[in-house]
Amino acid sequence: MATPRPVQTTPTEIELSTVSGPIVSETPSQVAVEVARELETPLLGPPPLDQVALATLLIQHFSNSWGLRTAEFAVYLFLVTLFPDTLLPASIYGFATTGIAIVLSGWAGRLVDEHHNLRVVRTSIITIKLAACMMYAGSLALLYRLHAPSDIPKSWATPLASGMFSLIVIGGCIHTLAGVTISVAVEREWVTSIASGSSAHLTTLNTYMRRIDLLCKLLAPLFVSLLTSTASYRFTAIFLCGVEAGCLIFELLWTEISYRRFPALGDAQRSKEASRSARTRDEYPRSSDTLPPYLVAWRKLLARLQSVLYDWREFSQFPIFLSSVSISCLYLTVLSFDGTMLSYLKAHAYSDPFLAGMRGLNVVAGLAGTIAMPLLERRLGLVRAGNWSIWSEVFCLLPVLIAFYVGAPSDGSRGPAWNAVLLFGGMMMSRIGLWAFDLCQLKELQLALAAHPRRNSLTALQYSLQNVADMLKYILTIILSQPSQFKYAALVSFISVLAGASTYLAYVKKERGHILHHALGDMMIPLLKGKTR
Repeated sequence: MATPRPVQTTPTEIELSTVSGPIVSETPSQVAVEVARELETPLLGPPPLDQVALATLLIQHFSNSWGLRTAEFAVYLFLVTLFPDTLLPASIYGFATTGIAIVLSGWAGRLVDEHHNLRVVRTSIITIKLAACMMYAGSLALLYRLHAPSDIPKSWATPLASGMFSLIVIGGCIHTLAGVTISVAVEREWVTSIASGSSAHLTTLNTYMRRIDLLCKLLAPLFVSLLTSTASYRFTAIFLCGVEAGCLIFELLWTEISYRRFPALGDAQRSKEASRSARTRDEYPRSSDTLPPYLVAWRKLLARLQSVLYDWREFSQFPIFLSSVSISCLYLTVLSFDGTMLSYLKAHAYSDPFLAGMRGLNVVAGLAGTIAMPLLERRLGLVRAGNWSIWSEVFCLLPVLIAFYVGAPSDGSRGPAWNAVLLFGGMMMSRIGLWAFDLCQLKELQLALAAHPRRNSLTALQYSLQNVADMLKYILTIILSQPSQFKYAALVSFISVLAGASTYLAYVKKERGHILHHALGDMMIPLLKGKTR
């Protein structure tokens, strides 16, 4: 019996075997191909973003955000100025605009899924500008009509005054819905397509977008307050209406440039259209039957309702749904510089420049949160970074709640300095955790739905959840419309934020298998440690 000859191993095979494991039947060339495939992505990394295209996208987003934030602050300021003794008009306005967002946010997401994205963005820009001009025109008419505080109760009952307020509310509803549509199209769809699966690019784009939002939140109220202080409320309404009209052309131009310079946007649009064409061919035989028009319309309505219910059922089965519920709970709060808090502070004799300055400090703290988020993500991971962020917000809001019950001022007066420090300082510090968590949750949502064929429809459902919480806030302030009752709304708000943080713990447990980091859990709270991945 012949002795088997020993297998001669080349140095190349020995070197490759240390990377890919023992080589049994593959040739060195085959192994080399496999190793190259394994190492290609980490070595090369994602291609860099087109800086010119990125600049045009950010310019467009800044202009759009500036208009949205300016209107958000100015309209509430006009209503509070006209009706300083009650939160009811601002609450009615907020209730109506939030309600329309709840009902039609899903429809806005389907617009992005089913129509050409560039056309949707253009239409949204035009709609936003026209709606803003409508609100400013209604406010201007009221400011001319209700020029003196003594005239407000009498004039408000006139058809002109009630009609102008209705015009403001209708314009606000259209403005909000168009804002949701462009947010889904640009901040969700475009950003995800441009990132092309790169986590680093996704973080970069999200961070830039959020910083622009916060910068506009800082500068727009200061700008409006400067106009009202140096000129007048009437001039402010006229000037802001002109700015909106002027920005319309520039935003359409920058949007066109951004779309053309990012090839990934065109590729994503063509892929979406091909998928939609395939679905249309499949559905064509069923829709070719001759039916009465009313029956066709009824079937379309039923199909739409079934589609909405199916989207909700599917979305609720994703683990990310808990994260969406968590961030939605943060919207049921009056502990931020929104219209209701602004009305309360104005009732306590705080001036417009002071309130704009305090809001500016809150936005600076929010910018710090956008800087902290990437650092936390690199050190803790995305899910744990969100957990740390939301709980830091809870702890920072505790002194704010205390300020409403200890040393709180009576109506029409300010409280002691230490009470103001608790109130404004706590709100400011809470913004760091809030905006860091917002970025974490946004990225979690984008990654969870990145490959879903109806990701924009499902993303819009989170907007609906957020607007449900926002509407509950306005219902709360409509019921508790007196400034002396605001402390009860503050208590409900803190409970809602605490519930959001607790819900996020359930998401952390579902995603990671444990709540605390395993090393910390082993040392401190073994009972909380679950089965790790």
